[in-house]
Amino acid sequence: MPSTLRITERKVGEVTIFELSGDLVYDGGTRLLREALTKAVAAGARACLLDLHAITYLDSGGVGSLVAMFRHVTRRGGQLKLMRPSACARRVLGIARLTAVFEIFDDEQEALLNLGGI
Repeated sequence: MPSTLRITERKVGEVTIFELSGDLVYDGGTRLLREALTKAVAAGARACLLDLHAITYLDSGGVGSLVAMFRHVTRRGGQLKLMRPSACARRVLGIARLTAVFEIFDDEQEALLNLGGI
């Protein structure tokens, strides 16, 4: 049975961190991610970090959503980076060859320093 995607948003300095948990899959999960990021960017967020440590499943729709949101944020002058992908998410990102597209961090402090959040 699919695990509904949950998104928790928090700010650290100028960085908006989105903690994702559950399944990032086509339709339900991808819609929630799109809504959360679009709303944050419209409100002025320019440094966005997706924490994927609690992603239990990632399908091609989820991968497409990550790419679409990357384009959405960067076209508006922002940055979107990934942090602590779960084993499942890391494997799917590798298969899709997106580890060369996204900057991926294993440590929150390192990610925040890179984004200028601290």
